[in-house]
Amino acid sequence: MWYEILVYQGSEMAEAAVAILQTREEEESILLIRRAEREGDSWSGHWSFPGGRRDREDRDLLATALRELEEECGIRLGRERLETTLPHRVARRKAPPYLTVAPFVFRVEGQLPTVLDPREAAGAAWVPLDRLRDPGAHRLRAVPHRPANMLFPAVDLCGPPLWGFTYRLITSWLDLDPKCRPIERAGAEAAGVVLDFLLAQGLTLERGWAGRAAAVKGAIPVDRVLEHFSAPAGYLPGVNCLEVHADQIRMAGLAWEEYRIGSKSTA
Repeated sequence: MWYEILVYQGSEMAEAAVAILQTREEEESILLIRRAEREGDSWSGHWSFPGGRRDREDRDLLATALRELEEECGIRLGRERLETTLPHRVARRKAPPYLTVAPFVFRVEGQLPTVLDPREAAGAAWVPLDRLRDPGAHRLRAVPHRPANMLFPAVDLCGPPLWGFTYRLITSWLDLDPKCRPIERAGAEAAGVVLDFLLAQGLTLERGWAGRAAAVKGAIPVDRVLEHFSAPAGYLPGVNCLEVHADQIRMAGLAWEEYRIGSKSTA
């Protein structure tokens, strides 16, 4: 169920590119579009950067980013406006082909007007970078088109939250991820916090951590766990996904390593 990943090998790959437009104003902002709702689209309705898959006619991935920016937003930029290229990332969808995404950053003088293609985008917003850099704006929450017992890191925007692949691209670009090395340490610490919370709710320890698995006695209080960790005070920065059931909790860390806390019924 966890579809966005950092690296993925051994599968059919397709190339894509996104355009990150960043203003030069004192209060910097970036352009995001809300993708149109389309059945079968893994990112239907998501906030994302303008972008898409490379066409055969595209000279290179920079050409892809510029073409998609013009098609989706009506904004035409030249190649000379490129500020920097970020490391490529891999986005895994529900089914192949998976995408290698090239992010290109362009600096613009101000918040350029958009003329959206309604087939591609249902809305657009210039989002202040200060909002995205604010630790208090980040929390785990349920998101559209995913089960209610799954929480993902997100930032609330107008309409749907910013989450998933674009959220992770932004947190990496702005260096907002925990500074633990290796990065798996952040996931291990978050899993420990979840286990401690269960013990504080009256469950007892059946088996401590063995690798990335632990166990408790008693049914996991699903609603209480979801309520606690979706509150601002319960935010776990080392988590990509938290999935809660009465008999187990599954958690994905920032490197998509998996942690499990099983429950042994006392009945």
